[in-house]
Amino acid sequence: MARAVIVAITLGLVACGDGAAAPSPLPTPASGRADIGGYELAYECVGEGEPTVILEAGLGAAGTNEFIGFIDRVADITRVCTYDRAGTGVSDDRPEGEPVTAALMAEEVHRLLDVLKIKLPVVLVGHSYGGMPVRAFEGAYPDDVAGMVLIDVSSEPEVPVYERLDAGPWIDGSDRIDIHATVRELHAAGDLGDLPLVVVTAGIIEDEWLATVPKLAARAQARLAGLSSNGYEVVADSGHFVHRETPKVVLAAIEEVVAAGSSGGALAPCEDAFASIDATCVPAGTVPHLVPA
Repeated sequence: MARAVIVAITLGLVACGDGAAAPSPLPTPASGRADIGGYELAYECVGEGEPTVILEAGLGAAGTNEFIGFIDRVADITRVCTYDRAGTGVSDDRPEGEPVTAALMAEEVHRLLDVLKIKLPVVLVGHSYGGMPVRAFEGAYPDDVAGMVLIDVSSEPEVPVYERLDAGPWIDGSDRIDIHATVRELHAAGDLGDLPLVVVTAGIIEDEWLATVPKLAARAQARLAGLSSNGYEVVADSGHFVHRETPKVVLAAIEEVVAAGSSGGALAPCEDAFASIDATCVPAGTVPHLVPA
């Protein structure tokens, strides 16, 4: 759909039984810039707990800006980080010459996690276009992913619609994405096995191009939920920016995926997980009714 090497670690002294003191890293809020191989990405991490949640912003958006406020609410659940993709926000531009695809972005995220020494696996949360690099990350590094939340994300069936309606290229900050190569990467990534997955769909289609094909948009979201045998879809009474408009829905999804990812078990039934949340669970194998704005 519509389209931070500085690690702040405080060392404390822990008294040992023999009176000796040993340094112990304490998880504290961290932000800064990380060199991932000749260029730097800006990042922010807050909270404590495992697995860490990684927030991936939509097309052209900088995570450290897009998730202001929301990141602190996720930190009530577990440790959470976000970042600005190369060429967006205050991150450096990428070196010229390499085609920009979701797989390249996924590789950059993996390098960032390594530099920041974030324990794997992580829970990936993608919004809009951010769902593409999130899925590419899982395809390349499946053992490093504990679960996934997809927030009204873009996916392969939508690409021909944008082209047919001449919506223009996919521009992310200073780079044009090779969307056809990205689609091939996502096809190669395949499904998600039994990875904990919650697809959060906006009930209101705000994208002007997808609004012309609401049934296709709905089927695309339902298809994503079917990528995992341990996943489901929930529809929020919201426009595209669900994490801004109805954050409780996304927070509930993240909490459920973090719990399942921690235990290695199944997600709680959708009706139980969202019982007190104003959202609609979509039965497996069905397609939700979405309304154009």
